[in-house]
Amino acid sequence: MLLTKSRGQTNSTPRMSLLKRLFWVYFLLLIFEGALRKWVLPQLSAPLLLVRDPVALAIIWEAYRTHKWPKRWSAITGILAAVLLGLCVVQMVAGDNPWFIALYGLRSYLLPLPVAFIMGENIDAEDLRKFGVCTLWLVMPLVALSAAQYYAGPASWLYAGAGKGAGQIGYSGGHVRASATFSFVTGPSNFMPLAAAFIFYGMVNSKFAKKWLLWGAAGAVILSVPIVGSRGMLVLLFEVLACVAVAAMFGISQLVSSMKVIGALLVLFAIVSQLPVFSESMVTFEDRVSTADESQGGSANEVDRRIGGPIISAIESVASSAQWYGNGMGLGSNAASTLLTGTQQFLAGEGEMDRIIIEFGPPFGVAFILFRSLLALMIGAKAFSRVRDHQPLAWFLLPMVFNGLVWGIFEQPTSQGFMVVTLAFALAALNRPDIPAEPMQVLNPRLGQGHYGLRA
Repeated sequence: MLLTKSRGQTNSTPRMSLLKRLFWVYFLLLIFEGALRKWVLPQLSAPLLLVRDPVALAIIWEAYRTHKWPKRWSAITGILAAVLLGLCVVQMVAGDNPWFIALYGLRSYLLPLPVAFIMGENIDAEDLRKFGVCTLWLVMPLVALSAAQYYAGPASWLYAGAGKGAGQIGYSGGHVRASATFSFVTGPSNFMPLAAAFIFYGMVNSKFAKKWLLWGAAGAVILSVPIVGSRGMLVLLFEVLACVAVAAMFGISQLVSSMKVIGALLVLFAIVSQLPVFSESMVTFEDRVSTADESQGGSANEVDRRIGGPIISAIESVASSAQWYGNGMGLGSNAASTLLTGTQQFLAGEGEMDRIIIEFGPPFGVAFILFRSLLALMIGAKAFSRVRDHQPLAWFLLPMVFNGLVWGIFEQPTSQGFMVVTLAFALAALNRPDIPAEPMQVLNPRLGQGHYGLRA
C-alpha cells in the first residue's frame, strides 16, 4: 500500500514503512485467513492456523531493529516474557507437558500482547482512519457472502469449513452459521462489533468517512445479526451502543441529537427488515434463541453462564488444582487435544479463566488473569477520560477490548487476532489526540451538518 504523488508535486510522498505494511498484512490475514483455510488451501488448514505468527515475529523484530519498540511497555513485556518462559521450562522439566504443546501454548500467550503494544504505539491518526475505513468497506461484501452461506446447502462450496471435508456449524432450520471469509462464526462475531464502533465514530467525526459508506455499513451490520445468529455478537453490539449512549451524555443538546439518530437507525432497521433474507433469518435466529433458552434455563441464566460462570469455574479450578505450576501451557487448546487424543475436547476447562488456572497453576494463573483484567480497566479509565476531550473512539472500542482481554481465548487464533487489533486500535486512539475530530457531535445523523451537536 503506497501513497502516490499527485500531479504537480515536486517531492514524492514517503513510502509506507515496512513495519506499517506488516500491520496491514496482519490485519488482512485476520480477515481472509479463513478463506485460505476453507477454499484455497484446505489441505493446509492446520498450518494456516498459524499463518499470522511469522508476521507477528516480523513485527516484533522490525520494531526492535528500527527503534520503534514501545518503551512504555518494555518493563511489562519483559516481565511477562521472563515469567512465561520460566514457567514453560518448569512445566516441561518437572511436569509432563510435551515440548510441541508447550511451544504452542507459549506462542499463544507470549506473542499477542507485544504485537498489540507495537501497533498501538506506531499507528498514527491517518493510519487509524484508514484501518477504520477499510473495515467499513469490508462489511457489506462480507455480509453479502454470509447471506449466500445462509442459504447454501451441505453440497455447496460456500458451506465448507476449515479443513478438508469440514463443514460449518449448524444453525436452526437446516441453515448454516454464516462465517463469511472467516473459518467459523467467531470471526464475524468479533468483526461486526468492531465495524459498529467505527460506524458510530464516523457519526461523531464527519471527516472520518463518507456518509453513504457509514449508513451502508450500518445497514449491513443490522442485517448480519440474524444471519450470523450469534448471541455473543448481539451482546457486544448492545455494549457498543451503550458506550455511545454514555458518550452522548457529555454535552448540552444530547437528548435531541440522540433522538434524531435513534429515529434514523429505526428507519434504517425498517428498510433492512423488508429484505427477505432478514425476515427468514430472523425467524431462524428466534428459533435458535428459544431452543438455547430452553436448554440453558433462559436468558438470565445465559448471562450468568457467560459472565459469572467463568469466574466461579476459575475459583473451583484454583481449589482443585493438583500442582502449583499447572498442567502445562497449551494443554487446553483444540490443537493440543487433537494431537494428544485425536479428537477436539476440553482437556483444561471450557472457559478461558479456568483454562489458564489449569494450564498455569493457581499462583501464575490468577496473576495472569488479574494482569489482563487490570490492563482492560486501565484502558477503560483512559478511554472514558478521552470522551470528555471529544475523542470517543477508544471508548467505543472498549467492549471488544474488554471482551478480548478478560474473556477472550488467547489459544484460539481468531479470538487472539481480534484481541490484538482492537487493543492496538484503542491504544492508538488513546495515544493520538491529533485524530481529526470536530467538537463532540455524537449521534448526529447528518454527521456534523447542523445545529444538533453535543458540545462540552
